[in-house]
Amino acid sequence: MFTVPVLDIKSDPLDVLLAMIGYRLSMLADSEDEDVKALFADRKVTIELASTEADITRYYSFDNGKFSQHSGHAKEADLTINFKDSMTGVKLLTKGSLPAFMTAVQEGNLSIEGDYSLMMWFNKLAKHIVPAVPEQCKPYIQQAKPYAYKAQKFANHWLGVAKHKLGK
Repeated sequence: MFTVPVLDIKSDPLDVLLAMIGYRLSMLADSEDEDVKALFADRKVTIELASTEADITRYYSFDNGKFSQHSGHAKEADLTINFKDSMTGVKLLTKGSLPAFMTAVQEGNLSIEGDYSLMMWFNKLAKHIVPAVPEQCKPYIQQAKPYAYKAQKFANHWLGVAKHKLGK
């Protein structure tokens, strides 16, 4: 049975997303999927993801099939990805596109330090992060989508009102 460790998670969207990615990676580390096991095997790597502007830093440690995540800076990261701001990080991570990361580097919205080949490896691993939706659930998801879009529009409207009232 999988248990969720208690972590220091800020309410910032990037930190929440990084923590959830970490939870999923810990589930994958315990997976029986041979493709996933092969990706985790024979790796001793630390990857740090951060946004200096948002004061968010989290790192993932991969150690020969074992995985852990931590809040804060790693002592020694093999790869550090620093997003310009929290929402840039969220957009790039949810898009899951390696070319989008490279474009963000060129535009100054992202900096990468360390072993760039780890980006390719992490990208392969990231393809397993979002689990497949069971066929029997797909019709329910299609039914829920219009309501999710309406809720998103509603939330965006009231966020805009709140920002206007706060003078932001």
